[in-house]
Amino acid sequence: MEDFEEIYRNYQPEVFRFILRMTGFEPQTAEELTQETFYQAFLSFGRFRGECSMRTWLFQIAKNVYAKFVRKESRQRAAVRSEEPMTAPPPAAELEQQEMLTILRKEIAALAEPAKSIVEYRLYAEAGYSEIAELLHIKPNTAAVIYRRTVAALRKRMKERYGYEISA
Repeated sequence: MEDFEEIYRNYQPEVFRFILRMTGFEPQTAEELTQETFYQAFLSFGRFRGECSMRTWLFQIAKNVYAKFVRKESRQRAAVRSEEPMTAPPPAAELEQQEMLTILRKEIAALAEPAKSIVEYRLYAEAGYSEIAELLHIKPNTAAVIYRRTVAALRKRMKERYGYEISA
């Protein structure tokens, strides 16, 4: 129990930041998903074999918790929208920024593996190529090449399809 409490203290801020980026900077959702991540980690702590770093293991759990959340949220979205009261819209620039980020997150989510995981770990967790390589069982140079090519393709797609220029 003490070991896990120390793991929580050491890694909670990083896991929270990782999930915060994945949720589009929604702190309440990120906090809930961070708690769920550590709950799932606690339940499976006895099965952790040490084949990767603790940080990498927790990020993989966080990614799975987020994916489950997104699946559940998409099923509930239609019912919630019909019940929401009308509010004043945010300023146009803020709306455009939100729209671009939403589209970009969808484009990333639609990527094939391993490009999807590599981009998510680099952008959302700020993981290094060696850490990504360890997690995905590939070489660090391979992770770097896939990342650069995928980001270049995302930039091109965002510009051609939506007219957005992104920097990643």
